[in-house]
Amino acid sequence: MKKKTLKCKFVKHWNHYPIKTLPVDEIWQSVPAVDVLPTINKPFKKNLIDDISRNGLYFPIMCVYTTRKTLIEAVEYFENKGLTMAGLPFWHNDINPHVKRLWSCWGGSQRIDVAKHLNFTHIDCAVMPSIAKAMSHQKEMRKPFKSKYYEN
Repeated sequence: MKKKTLKCKFVKHWNHYPIKTLPVDEIWQSVPAVDVLPTINKPFKKNLIDDISRNGLYFPIMCVYTTRKTLIEAVEYFENKGLTMAGLPFWHNDINPHVKRLWSCWGGSQRIDVAKHLNFTHIDCAVMPSIAKAMSHQKEMRKPFKSKYYEN
């Protein structure tokens, strides 16, 4: 398959975090894709597909290069917020699977789903130093789109 990258509006950095282009299939999404926002029962996926198709990706998604152990701890901590182990790769054949790392998304899981839907193979990511740091920036990224997506 030919490389097709969903680029964000930022070139090298977002908020002092470096931008890195990663394969969408190599990023674990911390939350499952949704068609409708459950908290306000508002259509979401179709609107996001239309917006990204017309305007591209504004903000990069936020990714952390995490160990499996860190991911398991995060899922356990945030399980009441919809996080599950679904899709989390298991490294059965590795001698020490808890130190192996993978890219995980902590701000932009819905955009990864849309990128796949639109046949993008790669996506721009802001490389974050920790899950907590990524989550602390989620409101900042949602703010310009609050009325469009997150309010009735």
